[in-house]
Amino acid sequence: MESVTAKKSTRDKVESFLLKIKAIAYSLFNLQDLFRVVKLHKQHAGIQLRPAELIKIIYAIDEFEQCSMLIFGLGNDSPFWCRANSNGRTVFLEDFQPWYDKITMKYPEIEAYPVSYPCNITQWREVMDHPERLEVELPDEVSGNKWDVILVDGPLGHKYSEEIPGRMSSIYTASQLVGKNGYVFVHDAQRIVENAYSQHYLGKKHFLEKVRGRALLLIYRF
Repeated sequence: MESVTAKKSTRDKVESFLLKIKAIAYSLFNLQDLFRVVKLHKQHAGIQLRPAELIKIIYAIDEFEQCSMLIFGLGNDSPFWCRANSNGRTVFLEDFQPWYDKITMKYPEIEAYPVSYPCNITQWREVMDHPERLEVELPDEVSGNKWDVILVDGPLGHKYSEEIPGRMSSIYTASQLVGKNGYVFVHDAQRIVENAYSQHYLGKKHFLEKVRGRALLLIYRF
């Protein structure tokens, strides 16, 4: 069975360590943003991203007067993003219906839509050059807009199984929906699939930087 998590070489370990140092330094030099993130973090449960990652996303949100933010993945951290983007619109997409029902019942004020992904992670190699196989049927409320900030933190992609959709379609869809001067953030990019699809569909010319927090976050600017 193929693994979706790359084995770390010595070079990778050194780079990961240096990225962590860079992230800590950035946080310390941006104390006002750090305090804001920590305050929001304490007010909301279930946030897995670290302050170093959150600061970058919030900084992007703040660049837009009324930011339109699209998030692949729905969870207990969803109110955090709505609060962080309080002057704009935040929309969530979720493929696991029981989880969608649970979170939207718990937080009825959240704007979220159920989606279905056409592939599973075991197909990631064969569908990479076939965008027509990656297309997701989206509600008009999503497909009819271009988005300022897109966060790809779903669907599941942590193991190689036909029951796991993987993030191939969400990364491809992000590349199609991001607006001019917009940002795309891809979380868990230390994994093979997220990294490969980010390079393929978001492109080197749009790559801005990477941040190491709980996982690797890739940042693209269009």
